[in-house]
Amino acid sequence: MARHAKSRTADLFAAGNTSPALPAPAPAPVPAPASASKPAYRPRPSEAPGGGVPPTPQTAARARSRQLWYAVVFPELIEADASAAKLQKLCMHAHAFTSLVSIEPPNALLLEIKGSLKLLGPLETLHANIDACWRQLALEASSATAPSTLAALWFARAGQPVRIEDLGMLAGRMAKLPIACTAWDADRLQTLRALGVTRMGDLLRLPRAGLTRRLGVGAVKDLDIALARQAAPRRAFVPRERFRERCDFESEIETTAYLEKAVEPLVERCARFLRERQAGVQTLRLKLRHRAGPATCVRLGLASITSERRRLMDVLIQKLERLELSAPVRGMELASGALQPLSAASLDAFAGLAGAGGRDTAPQLVERLRARLGEEAVYGVVSIPEHRPEAAWQRVRELRLASVLRAGEKTAVRGADHAMPRPVWLLDAPVPLDSELILEQGPERIESGWWDGRGVARDYYVARQIRAAHGAKLWVFQERRSKLWYLHGMFA
Repeated sequence: MARHAKSRTADLFAAGNTSPALPAPAPAPVPAPASASKPAYRPRPSEAPGGGVPPTPQTAARARSRQLWYAVVFPELIEADASAAKLQKLCMHAHAFTSLVSIEPPNALLLEIKGSLKLLGPLETLHANIDACWRQLALEASSATAPSTLAALWFARAGQPVRIEDLGMLAGRMAKLPIACTAWDADRLQTLRALGVTRMGDLLRLPRAGLTRRLGVGAVKDLDIALARQAAPRRAFVPRERFRERCDFESEIETTAYLEKAVEPLVERCARFLRERQAGVQTLRLKLRHRAGPATCVRLGLASITSERRRLMDVLIQKLERLELSAPVRGMELASGALQPLSAASLDAFAGLAGAGGRDTAPQLVERLRARLGEEAVYGVVSIPEHRPEAAWQRVRELRLASVLRAGEKTAVRGADHAMPRPVWLLDAPVPLDSELILEQGPERIESGWWDGRGVARDYYVARQIRAAHGAKLWVFQERRSKLWYLHGMFA
């Protein structure tokens, strides 16, 4: 009797058990054929319950053996914001060993290294080289290798630097792991501890149905993934592509005129790089290296996204003409900002033709003004949903002329809907009035801003001065509390 009870509670996650995490519904009975000439309908494999052809244990094992995962945990990365940025930088170092690198928040990386063994193997050498990369970066790390993602991650969290290639050894090596390495929530771990389960071996011997009922389907799915019985696709980290190229000069350059000629090949290659990817940039950085002293950095800002060599070169020449070299230049490096997709409007076959009247005339004008006057000297203005006139707009760096035109059209419509128009020209601050006025339209009462301590209570009018009856229209208001009059704007 005791032997029979033991067989029922044996390891239900053993290699021979290929049942899914949830019991699959029984297939519908096949109806009998209506006649001998019309065979009964049988579902195709793609119509099987759960979708796809149920794999046999042999095909599943062959598919699983094609993957080998290296997991590394960095205990120092605790803060969420800082760790996310740090992990992305570490992915760039991991790409030296494999093309498939995945981030596991908050402080771990997963590397698929099965394909790297032929080039950088064997496993002992490859694993040691990856570990040496983290030591060179002065990072404390715990790593492990296993045929599944979660198994490698759990070994790394537990601080066990194992290197498992054979799938048959995986369950036995996992048996000694503490259940805390799963990083499950506190309620699940407390439930397991109340049952006397502290190791993975104890957990794998529990009945599958009872474990699903107590811990949920997610926990059973994690165990299937860890034992490489269920696929677990990972999102690969894809670095943001940028253009970056440098060149060294045979002799030092002392004038900006020669620099303009020397930078042309770099700009040409940058434009070709962008065209091949159907992308554009809005920022560029030119780094000039000297024999001694710090490098000189020239930053370029574009009014709109572009990949045209002519526009890139035009802005760069404007910058170099105003540059004073502190020392002769030995080499230079051109780097782009983040690549951005080109809009459909910029893919015009006639947009790049020389001559006036092109659609890039306005952006080029903005870029030249910024190159000569400074990046902050040219800006755009956008409206804000605010009743107080002085707080209803703000400065922005982006200049979107189409948006400005649409905003102007909406403003005109709004002014037509209301009896009181509003001027575009506002003073920096209202000016007290001491002259007599002729009130032509009004009032428009504005009471707002009490929540931020800058509340206003005003009655606005369109007015003219008595002595200048045919002069410009003024936008004035009377302060409702003090009864004083102020000038706030002028109509064109």
